[in-house]
Amino acid sequence: MNSVRRACVVLTAAAGLGVALVPVASADPVQTVAYTSEAGAFPLEGSAQYAAPADEIAVWEYNGVLKIDVQSGLKDLRVELSAPAGETLHTGTYTGARFRGQGDPALSTPGVFVVSGSFGCTDAYADFTIDRLDASGVDLTFVQRCGAPDAPATRGEVHFTR
Repeated sequence: MNSVRRACVVLTAAAGLGVALVPVASADPVQTVAYTSEAGAFPLEGSAQYAAPADEIAVWEYNGVLKIDVQSGLKDLRVELSAPAGETLHTGTYTGARFRGQGDPALSTPGVFVVSGSFGCTDAYADFTIDRLDASGVDLTFVQRCGAPDAPATRGEVHFTR
């Protein structure tokens, strides 16, 4: 068993715990989530593109954590991003993000939590950039690695307009 697999945690039902009420204010909202993973990346593998209305995408902030949920048939994905303790998320680039579980307190570093198919990485290293975070929606990109700062990467992006 490689170190990446040992660093993962099985998260039963974690992706289905949130309830989001996301109002749609625009006649043509943009709601997309996409990622591409290098060979050996975990927990996301390969690549995927999700888009509403065919896929259910919800974005909301709760307790200082930005949450992105995707449901596509039997596939699910959750990405959670947070600012360092004492700060609030805002536009800009966050480097050195580390795993922050759903019930964990804020960290001295930015936080990241990525789970798919009930699998996530408890030894995550990530950077993310928020280009827009306001009442109209969010635009962001992220790079996550599991197990080591130089492990295979997953690169993703979220575009969500209400």
